[in-house]
Amino acid sequence: MLQQTTIIMKRILISFVVLTLATILCAAQEQPQLGIVNRTQCTGFWRYDFNYQTTDTDGKTPIVLSAAIFLSTKFHEKTAEAKGLALMNHYTITTDDERPTNVTGQFTLEGFIQGSGFIIIESDGIGFGLTVDRSQNYLKGRATARIDIDAFIAGRELLRQEGIGFGNVVANLGYSQGGHGGMWVNRLVAEGYRSDELPKIDYCILGGGPYDMYSQLNGMFGDGVSLYPVAIPLILNSIIDDNETLTYNDVFRPEFVEKIPEWFDSKKYKSPEINNLIYETFGGSAETGIQMSAILTDEFINPESAAQKAAAEWLKENSLVYDDWSPIATDKIVFFHSHDDEVVPYVNMESMQQFLTDKGYASFEVKEIRGKRHTETGMYYAMQAKSLLAAYEPSSGAVESIDADTDHPVDVYTIDGCLIMRQVSPRDAYNRLRRGIYIIGNKKVVK
Repeated sequence: MLQQTTIIMKRILISFVVLTLATILCAAQEQPQLGIVNRTQCTGFWRYDFNYQTTDTDGKTPIVLSAAIFLSTKFHEKTAEAKGLALMNHYTITTDDERPTNVTGQFTLEGFIQGSGFIIIESDGIGFGLTVDRSQNYLKGRATARIDIDAFIAGRELLRQEGIGFGNVVANLGYSQGGHGGMWVNRLVAEGYRSDELPKIDYCILGGGPYDMYSQLNGMFGDGVSLYPVAIPLILNSIIDDNETLTYNDVFRPEFVEKIPEWFDSKKYKSPEINNLIYETFGGSAETGIQMSAILTDEFINPESAAQKAAAEWLKENSLVYDDWSPIATDKIVFFHSHDDEVVPYVNMESMQQFLTDKGYASFEVKEIRGKRHTETGMYYAMQAKSLLAAYEPSSGAVESIDADTDHPVDVYTIDGCLIMRQVSPRDAYNRLRRGIYIIGNKKVVK
């Protein structure tokens, strides 16, 4: 009896050890490897895929996302040094094979701009790559910018470990959804997010961004027509995802709700393909657009409804022109936007231009375009961004030297206006401060 009990106990112990080892192995397999995981030789450039640690949309929960580094062959082979690094905020995509870590062609935004003398770093974001099973994180301003900045800092460190040379210049790029994300990056940098590693942006080139989604959607409701219907479900999906009181049935007609799993959740269709499917099923065309009432509920279209008010609140929170901030940590911004943009109406650019002017930020330029629609303008943006980056020569910009007037006592402020030192020597203040951007006397100084 004792021998039989001993055998049973041994079997239980063995089973427990096997189960424990299996659990550990599964946990190890589920945790994606951090760092560079793949190097792909593309047409005229290289792409390094890497995984990095960041936080989920709540800003707290740790999550691992995938990202890519795009660099010309001469940088990969270390026969030349890049002028600097560019943080790329990616444009609207709806299929997983469009993600940055799958880009291989020269005739893409990434492939084109990497020939500018800069190395490009771009996150897949949430909804593609490692997180393809999730809904994409569409136009969620703060969450998207945080993910993109974390990818940039992680990618930069990996390049240093690889021994690849690059200058100390940071560019910030993006078109369409990427234009929106790029301005949110400017905002988070101005607010001091990870300021020890990224105290400022030297040069920012953006295009076609929905900076004022609230005014844009109001315009659509006023006209009753959408010329780019695929964007409406993408935006509203993000709103529903962030709002516990809203459901698809509150927003979309039942017949449209039925199509969402196939058209959007499957990640099988590109944006133009989804547009065509919407037109074929619910009417309208690329020339005339679609009636909003064909896909949205009557209640949601009513501006007095609780559903639309909840959506309006989200749109204002994720737009960039309704809060008290300024891109003080960005030396210069160049915008491209077409007056004939049917996807992101020019009202977005007008709102942003007025906002920056009202905030006293003058280091920006708007390149107005006429006669080009959204996609055409995107191609033009890519060519111009490459040209501007290639010609860019970094200067002190808005950030001044600390060497002048070193004996005259001054007050020192954070970039958001908080007094932190009173009547101290500028040089002493500089030496005592942590890395970041400050107002020392009347000068904006980066440490």
